[in-house]
Amino acid sequence: MPAVLEEESDSSDEEVSELAIVSPKKQAFRADLNPSSNIPESLPDHLLPRFNACRRAILKSLQCPSLVLPAAAEDSVNGIAVKQLVELIDGTVLRAEGNSCLVLGPRGSGKSQMVDACLEKVAAQNPIILRLSGWVQNTDRHALREIAFQLLQQTGTSLLPDSEKVQLDDASEAEEDENPFLDSPDHLAEGPTLSLPPSSHLHALIPVLLTLSRPVVVILDAFDLFALHPRQSLLYCLLDTVQNCRASSESRGIAVIGITSRVDTVQLLEKRVKSRFSGRTIRTAPPADLETCLTMVRTILLPSNMDGCGEGEGEEEEEEEWNNLWTASVERFLAAKDVTNVFNETFTITRDFKVVARILTACIIRIKPSQPYLSFQDVSACTDLQRSRLRTTYLNKLSYPALCLLIASAHTDTAGHKSFTFEMLYDTFRNQVRALASAPVQVNGGNIGMMRCTREAFEELISANIYMCVAAPSSNIAKQFTKYRCVIDQPDVKAIIDKAGNTNLKKWLTKNQ
Repeated sequence: MPAVLEEESDSSDEEVSELAIVSPKKQAFRADLNPSSNIPESLPDHLLPRFNACRRAILKSLQCPSLVLPAAAEDSVNGIAVKQLVELIDGTVLRAEGNSCLVLGPRGSGKSQMVDACLEKVAAQNPIILRLSGWVQNTDRHALREIAFQLLQQTGTSLLPDSEKVQLDDASEAEEDENPFLDSPDHLAEGPTLSLPPSSHLHALIPVLLTLSRPVVVILDAFDLFALHPRQSLLYCLLDTVQNCRASSESRGIAVIGITSRVDTVQLLEKRVKSRFSGRTIRTAPPADLETCLTMVRTILLPSNMDGCGEGEGEEEEEEEWNNLWTASVERFLAAKDVTNVFNETFTITRDFKVVARILTACIIRIKPSQPYLSFQDVSACTDLQRSRLRTTYLNKLSYPALCLLIASAHTDTAGHKSFTFEMLYDTFRNQVRALASAPVQVNGGNIGMMRCTREAFEELISANIYMCVAAPSSNIAKQFTKYRCVIDQPDVKAIIDKAGNTNLKKWLTKNQ
């Protein structure tokens, strides 16, 4: 018995000595971290650096969230896409092959992020990466200049004849070009620039890419817009160069990677261009189900998956203490049924994970040391900010002729015509006026006749984005023959007419049912 008492007294002395080192505030806080107790509502001062570091790391992760889960990288659609894309880029960079592919997927499925991640894996080989965008380089002339400019930045030469280059000493003698993409003379002091080569040099510049001492990877964002260029000269030259690439000691390989969300992009290619395209399509996809979406949210929020969360800002004991506390709060947050319902509603409306990332970003910004944990109130308020207002909130101010045209478009839709012109709606309205000729409707002392249903009301609906053009504007189609479609559903039209309180309009709309 005495020996046992002695051992107990020694252990108690060690506990007393350990507690003597830690401040009373930390002792009380760590006592609340027992698994059986609740998460404390307030955050102590010694964990504030950890809180700020964790917050910064989460916001950094939300700027570019990863859509490929490591645990299911081989089975998911994006995991398979990453594997195929890595093999293609390795074939170009390591084995000097000529490859072409099309990365196809809906918006927000991680196409551009996936390409950038695959390029980082071969960064040690130092390939030449040329990035073009169909939204910016809307002509082959601008695309050629961008290729020459990026080559100048990465290799020191634009591969153009010496007469085309502009050096610092003779920059004043360079011919002026009216193209707005040219560098202004004020920027000549920052470094050498070059003049825009003529379009005739396009066929001569692209094949020279094979003579470079480093492999070349050309990324064409919005690939479908390049397919809309006249004659598709740029695509023809790039894909023809890829087809002529042969693995040898002199060639370093070239790859052309197109990125698009348009499904029928390959059908837009001309026959001569399509024959030089490999036809290889790599597909991406957003999260398939809600569980995958929640897993991605958990991966972003947990500190164990973030780099540099509080590096060098305290002891390891405090870091472990904060990680346990934050992990428990995240698990409690994601386990709440109300929070799951909010994410389920968002996932049902759109599978674009960027929408979820924007909601989480607003939630992380809202938290503070006095309220350091995510809650249902935060995610609910941030979700409401990301959702658009009901269309009926601003459609109630439409004029009377616009309401008549809105009902006429509903009748046209019921008749089987999804698209219409102003003349079609005008005829529908005129037939209704003739039907009510025995009892004409008076509005402000005037008749409902054609005097009050003009094209101005039609333009009002177009400016309100209620009528959308079904085809791109063309100079070959007259304005009166341009077809539109109504983006408002018939239940919304009924709600607008009911709130307007006009009996004749209600009766006219009822005929549509």
